[in-house]
Amino acid sequence: MTAIPDWVAPTVAISLAVIAVCLVAMGGVALAVGLGLRRRSRALTAQLADVNRDARALAARLRLEIESYADLSADARGRLQGAMTAVQTRLEDLDALADVLQEEVEETALGAASLMRTVRRSGSVLGVARRALGRRRAARED
Repeated sequence: MTAIPDWVAPTVAISLAVIAVCLVAMGGVALAVGLGLRRRSRALTAQLADVNRDARALAARLRLEIESYADLSADARGRLQGAMTAVQTRLEDLDALADVLQEEVEETALGAASLMRTVRRSGSVLGVARRALGRRRAARED
């Protein structure tokens, strides 16, 4: 066997020390990064909790508003149905009134036509009587 030169052992020891220092440095960097990430993670978790709380409050308010609009819509629908029923009733009453008025107008028109016929006949009767009286007077004067 050959002997190991004297410089190999210190070189290996220095190399191992450099490797150990590098590993410790990498471990320190990893630890620092991990602690930084943990701190950022906690801050982000707190922000997300605030956002979640605000979102829940907004959702609750929106739910209340939507329920209010639904109640308002139901109330308006009920009033509209009542108004439509009232209008329907009034239209039926108006239709009945129009029927009665039409019958009255027809009866009045028939009565007026009958009266005009009677007046014309009476006028012709009176005209005949007047002419007859006029002839008698003329006959007496002669």
